[in-house]
Amino acid sequence: MIADEILKELRLIVGASGVKTGDILSLIHPGSDGRNLDAGVMVVPRNTAEVASVLRLCNEHRIAVVPHGGRTGLVGGGVSAIGEIILSLAALNRIESLSADGGTATVGSGLTLQSLQEAAAKVGLATGIDIAARGSATIGGMISTNAGGMEAFRHGVMRHRVLGLEVVLPDGTIMTDMTQVTKSNEGYDLKQLFIGAEGTLGIITRAVLRLAPADEFTATALVACPSATDAITLFRKLQRRLDVLRVEFMARDYFALASANLGPASLAAFTEAPAYLILEIDAADQQTAQSDLEEALAEAIEQGLIVDAILAQSEKERTEIWNIREDSSVVDRVHPNGHWFDISVPLQGLETWLASFNQGVATLGADVRGFAFGHLGDGNLHVGVAGAPDKDAAKAIVYASLRELGGSFSAEHGIGLDKSEELRAFADPVKLALMRSIKALLDPNGVMNPGKVL
Repeated sequence: MIADEILKELRLIVGASGVKTGDILSLIHPGSDGRNLDAGVMVVPRNTAEVASVLRLCNEHRIAVVPHGGRTGLVGGGVSAIGEIILSLAALNRIESLSADGGTATVGSGLTLQSLQEAAAKVGLATGIDIAARGSATIGGMISTNAGGMEAFRHGVMRHRVLGLEVVLPDGTIMTDMTQVTKSNEGYDLKQLFIGAEGTLGIITRAVLRLAPADEFTATALVACPSATDAITLFRKLQRRLDVLRVEFMARDYFALASANLGPASLAAFTEAPAYLILEIDAADQQTAQSDLEEALAEAIEQGLIVDAILAQSEKERTEIWNIREDSSVVDRVHPNGHWFDISVPLQGLETWLASFNQGVATLGADVRGFAFGHLGDGNLHVGVAGAPDKDAAKAIVYASLRELGGSFSAEHGIGLDKSEELRAFADPVKLALMRSIKALLDPNGVMNPGKVL
């Protein structure tokens, strides 16, 4: 338990309303993991100075601090326990500046991705990164987990969007490196240490992000392909002739379940195939976008790369197509208590991995179901296994051929609490030793998000 005198000091720092316990805390949604609020104490600082004071106090008293953004992470990175303090960045949600000419935004780490997207769109810009949890995921959380999303093959992951950072270190000191330019060779690029560190080295409070030109005229299609290999070939052909914005992959079992439960009937009755893609392109005007995509798909059908296609004719139809992919929680609603994995598979090995995965699912029993979908452009798959006897059994079939193919057990959600075992098992020992040395240097008292990553 956190001592009353510590709670009193915290209230002096952030104000009485900034410390949430008991019934007040119970009104807050725990997010994607029911363990996130187990600490029972949440502190909500209003600015960087208050974050620094909170960390200084906690470091002095050896009290663990678990940082929270939008609580959308899927690997236990925000899990807390009694005796720890949750530090929410929700109040650091300002857009300090947004430059159309410079193509940059300076923001607080508690700002949601959707809020930044909406502000950027007003000046013809975009964030260059997009995820389904855009309405609740925060910029600080996305930086801390090095989030990827469906546009990573075009614009890179969060690491590539960050120009500058402000970080509060465990002892309360503040590192400010709020550079607004791409080229800045001023010694060690220390901000990279905190991108993807999941709050284990410090707290990100502000960031400068690189923005991208907004997509203006888009055309969207759902296509069914004879194989994953054909889907990849189609993607590469389209890349050479069109401005491909997004290309999302769905394996047969995922698409069948999602389309049957999310509708409409036209999608539920769509042609059965081993692989499906949602394709989206951009062009100089809407008519050109539609005709270019229609022509490319007709050619692909003649080449045998597609067995069927639906080209969205309205924003309503586009939304219905995307909902099949983005409302992936439909799997949990139909098959509760499944096991989920976030992996990367090299595109040249995707067909092999899928065959291995499907065979593995079959060996676990007739009641076990496997679901795979994700971002084809960079090979990032989200994989669910429902009905497996335990998570280890599911893990074995998901990881069976992954290392041999050159893939990764952690793509865009990080390590958190749930994947630390995999990190120890698969990571290079020298890399692990260096990570531990950096952790010991920056956080010698081990107060920052303990148990996560390392």
